[in-house]
Amino acid sequence: MKVKMLEKKDNKVKLEITGTTPAFTNMIRRTILQHVNIPAIDSIDVIKNTSSVYNESLAHRIGLVPLTYKSGMSTKEDCKCKNKGCTMCEVKMVLAKKGPATVYAKDIKSTDKDLKPSNGDAIIIKLYENQEINLEATAVIKTGADHANWQPAVIGYQYFPTLKISKDAKNIKDIVKACPHDLIDEKTLKLKDPYKCDLCNQCIEAADDGAVTIETDNTRHILTIESISGVDPKTLMLEALKETSEKLKELEASLK
Repeated sequence: MKVKMLEKKDNKVKLEITGTTPAFTNMIRRTILQHVNIPAIDSIDVIKNTSSVYNESLAHRIGLVPLTYKSGMSTKEDCKCKNKGCTMCEVKMVLAKKGPATVYAKDIKSTDKDLKPSNGDAIIIKLYENQEINLEATAVIKTGADHANWQPAVIGYQYFPTLKISKDAKNIKDIVKACPHDLIDEKTLKLKDPYKCDLCNQCIEAADDGAVTIETDNTRHILTIESISGVDPKTLMLEALKETSEKLKELEASLK
């Protein structure tokens, strides 16, 4: 198996994994989505809310605010406090604001400086004259298997594409123009950058029947991980591999 870095940003990476199987790549995808621990707001106590949004809708918006990760923080089930709640497994947060004002994620104040909204400029709600919100929240560590609040990333993969255009194709120019990303080279009739092809099939639809095909290699995958939490993609990948390794060890022990 070989891994090649195609794109790297603060919150996004694109990898090419060669010599693998769909089952393996999908295992990584599902593990990141459902079994990597990240923090999110779990419960909210609304003290006062005279805004135009119901308590439930306000709580839903705040619960989806991505939070930075506090190293060393554990789930309540694995904490030494035995699920009672302490500074190592939960963090208290407050939000108090009076209108007229725009309420941003950065207005949520945390009792721990290491755990706070990762994007402070995200808008939660707009308050008008005489409107006010005052609430307390509790953030805990869980996984995407518990709730979508704890899904740390948008992640997907596709097979490596190879464009095949028949020499008998009559409307070459229409086929080339049909690609929304301008990836088809009119001279070579090949993809300029296969990694940018999203398999939209516009070139196939623009051609005569059977004149254009896109072959895919199921042993060569393009994996994209875009973090929507306060955890960077590299950490998500390493945590997923660690979790997978531990699960395989448990399975091996059970079989023995």
